[in-house]
Amino acid sequence: MVRILITNDDGIYSKGIKAAVEALQDLGEIYVVAPMFQRSASGRAMTLHRPLRAKRINIEGARIAYALDGMPVDCVVFAMARFGKFDLAISGINLGENMSTEITISGTASAAIEAATHDIPSIAISLEVNREKHKFGEGEEIDFSIAKFFLRKVAKAVLTQGMPKSVDMLNVNIPFGANKDTPIKLTRLAKRMYMPSVEERIDPKGNPYYWIVGTQCPKDILEPGTDMYAVKVERKVSVTPINLDMTAKVELEKIRTHLKL
Repeated sequence: MVRILITNDDGIYSKGIKAAVEALQDLGEIYVVAPMFQRSASGRAMTLHRPLRAKRINIEGARIAYALDGMPVDCVVFAMARFGKFDLAISGINLGENMSTEITISGTASAAIEAATHDIPSIAISLEVNREKHKFGEGEEIDFSIAKFFLRKVAKAVLTQGMPKSVDMLNVNIPFGANKDTPIKLTRLAKRMYMPSVEERIDPKGNPYYWIVGTQCPKDILEPGTDMYAVKVERKVSVTPINLDMTAKVELEKIRTHLKL
């Protein structure tokens, strides 16, 4: 029996994780382990300095589900320790797109990356939302039907064909307003998604405090062929193949010569 792990970074009560279960429940046994709370932008953080607490919960369509008071990466580690190897790992459906090299910040993408390091074919899937408040909510007002359609399509392909050679993970992004006829574009990662800055404010006692904020890169500087261009300009579903070996594809001896090492 095919065993599928589903996790996320929006938290166990996000409608996106329930949508993922609904999309895949007839493809195998579904195991869900996800954070108890919102953990967006947690990257590959792990909980090493305190014990973890797990709570068994009921999610219709899942064989078993746990809420963990840790990070998305913790959830993958916990699931493997508790239940063994999986045939496929899904992280999402995330509220808000996860694109560019900034996927290393994303808890959604990082959970899929963690599973991939254990040789589990992995898919991170995210849905663009049109209002900022939805990115950190539970998705009450969001229609996940199209994201479910594309998740099932990609997951079935991976389960049937296997992951392509030299590909460890697929990062999928669905544009807001997509339909079942929206084309899929194979893409590479854009360099950046946001231009970050720090906003200073003053608390009631006169002390400064700071928020990290950011604005999305303008469309006119996006490169064709990237995930950002596909979603933001072409309004296509982007599927980006990810390889975990981040070593620069150069001759190492040339690096030695260049750096005089």
